Amino acid sequence: MLFSYYAPSARQVTLAGSFNNWGGTQGGGRYDPSIDPMEDPDGDGVWTIVIPLPAGRYQYKFVIDGGVRWEQDPNNADTATDGGIQNSLIIVPSSVRYAAERVTGTVIGGESTAAEAATTEPAAIQPAAGAVDVVFEIKAPGAKEVQVAGAFNNWDKVLLEKGADGAFRTTLSLAPGKYEYRFVVDGTWMEDPANSDTVPNPYGGVNSVLTVK
Repeated sequence: MLFSYYAPSARQVTLAGSFNNWGGTQGGGRYDPSIDPMEDPDGDGVWTIVIPLPAGRYQYKFVIDGGVRWEQDPNNADTATDGGIQNSLIIVPSSVRYAAERVTGTVIGGESTAAEAATTEPAAIQPAAGAVDVVFEIKAPGAKEVQVAGAFNNWDKVLLEKGADGAFRTTLSLAPGKYEYRFVVDGTWMEDPANSDTVPNPYGGVNSVLTVK
């Protein structure tokens, strides 16, 4: 995954996130500027880094000049909250094929190397046996855009349509099983307010749970 940040006056920019223990600060540790430093090889103020990430959800920020500022990604509207702090959010679906040019200091247990991932073909999507049409609905009359994402589609966002009553809806065909999911309302992730069945997620919140029979 290519991360980039425009900071022409910065002397140093690093990438910190849930994938690298927030630059060493997680659990009361000290920020380590040697973890995932970004580069500006052309001197044009655009700092970049390529990180091999397995499928999943990751929060991150850009750290400027040794921790003077921690900034969200201005080019990414997706956010999540951890410990009351809002961060940028990236979701890597399982269908992504990697072709990273270099491997950084990021280490995630069980991940494939960039070379291995680049030669792995995505798994073919098989028709769901005994699929059931499920209606996802949320009342958000003031929202401009609402999406739903969950374990049923590798957390890829699906756009909902707004009805005359102000509710957003979409219908998905799902095989029987149990699925975690969340809505994205104008870029903000949230659980289903009409569903009391939830489980904690890694970001300090909860995911809604849907059981299809």
